Amino acid sequence: MLLRKKLLAVREPRLYLSMERSYLALLKFIIVAFGAGLLARKAAMALVFFHDQRLRPFFLDLYHLLTIPSVAGIFLIIPIFWRDLRSLSLGPSVSAKEMLDPRVHFSAERTFLSWTRTALSSLALAFVLAKFDFFLRKFSLLLHQPIPLLHRLTGTNTLFIGFAVVLLSLGSWGLFATLYDIRQGECATHVWRYRVFLLLLFLVGVGMLRLLWLLGGARQ
Repeated sequence: MLLRKKLLAVREPRLYLSMERSYLALLKFIIVAFGAGLLARKAAMALVFFHDQRLRPFFLDLYHLLTIPSVAGIFLIIPIFWRDLRSLSLGPSVSAKEMLDPRVHFSAERTFLSWTRTALSSLALAFVLAKFDFFLRKFSLLLHQPIPLLHRLTGTNTLFIGFAVVLLSLGSWGLFATLYDIRQGECATHVWRYRVFLLLLFLVGVGMLRLLWLLGGARQ
């Protein structure tokens, strides 16, 4: 799907679950890259305070290299995911016998674990942002002067904590929905769950853009 291969479109639960795992793996990579970019920005700010300008351009370039494509990737996932979802939804549904395959249970469990790992990545990013605020507060005390960026970054990590909570909720929803479909012997698309997921991605992308705008306005 991600490589635009023309695969057979069929409403089969393992295809939906495999699609979810593919995009969740990509999303986790984006979150990790964005967090690494924030750490690079923190290192660049620390070098200013320590009056060391030699490595600062490297960390600033690394910051831009990691964060800007990450934000772009968030917004690119939304239309591509929806395209793949519609492609699968247009196909015929599998038989009730296929729904009783034990591999569907295992696939649902693996997908739930993928949602959990992605949520943990978001929590890790929230932790990085919290430590970023702590880092700025300490330097503000050492310099005996306020840092303009400090009050604007306060509470930014709450967005990613909420993102993690909703991811866990969506993963649980998907697991129980798949188990219900197995008992019913019919594969449903559960479009509303995917719509909530895409809306969540959009809000997180906006939050990332706002964070980059705040950091871009800093002098350090």
